[in-house]
Amino acid sequence: MKIDCHVHLVAMSQASGCRVSRRLRFFLRFLGVRGARTPEEFDRLYVEKLAAEVCASELDRVVLLALDRVHGEDGAPDDGRTDLFVSNDHAHSVVRRHRDVFLFGASVHPYRADALDELDRVASMGACLVKLLPNSQGFDPAAPRLRSYWRRLAELGMPALVHGGFEHTLGVIDQSFGDPAQLEPALDEGATVIVAHAGTAGLMHRRETLGAFLALLAKYPRCYGDTSALGNAWRAHYLRLLLDPDLLERRFGVRIDDAAKRLVHGSDHPIPITPLAFAGRIPLEKLRRVGRLENPLQKDVQLKRAAGLPDAALTRAYDEIGIGKPSAIIQEHTPGLSAT
Repeated sequence: MKIDCHVHLVAMSQASGCRVSRRLRFFLRFLGVRGARTPEEFDRLYVEKLAAEVCASELDRVVLLALDRVHGEDGAPDDGRTDLFVSNDHAHSVVRRHRDVFLFGASVHPYRADALDELDRVASMGACLVKLLPNSQGFDPAAPRLRSYWRRLAELGMPALVHGGFEHTLGVIDQSFGDPAQLEPALDEGATVIVAHAGTAGLMHRRETLGAFLALLAKYPRCYGDTSALGNAWRAHYLRLLLDPDLLERRFGVRIDDAAKRLVHGSDHPIPITPLAFAGRIPLEKLRRVGRLENPLQKDVQLKRAAGLPDAALTRAYDEIGIGKPSAIIQEHTPGLSAT
């Protein structure tokens, strides 16, 4: 099964119970949802457009991600510092209506007072992973208090999809929380961790974080990286590095012969991709063919394929990690669950 493990759900209406900051709403105006005159219409068109794009692509499913709000160390939610909040219940309800194309990606902030109970709840709802963005959600993955959280994820067999490197879209509380090295405790507790963006820093940062991700790959068999945003101008140059063991060793002093075998496909939709960033590395005519594709999900697949990423990355989430197995497919009638 071909899976995109990193697709964001966005909802603006009051009825959804979700939140998008004014700054982020301005940004979303440029991401292809046109004709929406009300927040309710935006929510509907966003989901309909995305579902149609999955159907028109070679993908079988995409993981549709919730994103929990910021919580303080006391466990209280902090809406004032939350740029994007998509609740688990709302994400689940959308997935349930489109079971043929979406998988449920939950999000549970580790500082929540009910964090462990919420992990159990979303697991019972069919969540195939838990999405976390420490830089913007404001928590240190290496904090000792989170050991029980990571242990529960391991017990549930639910992978954590955790942002790695610097964050460039949402408001940031602490960029150091995105250092892949901070994920060692999660892996020590037995959790499967997918480091988003393969732990890459992005452009214009003095400190590189890819080396820390490579060190995790070398030490932990249950660590993977996703390819989300590696088709974007900010991170496009990393794909060549990840596919060249000799170059990785020269640059970072870590020998990883099979880095490409630890990558799973992710797009980071609706963040746009930039084929021109691969000029000089992909033959021009092939680059033009990719650039002419209108479907952003298929364009992302084709761009990474043209850049040399093996097709096995498309199926690795299913084949090796188990994302998308029958138990993760939301059924039409799930007793006892809210549809809100």
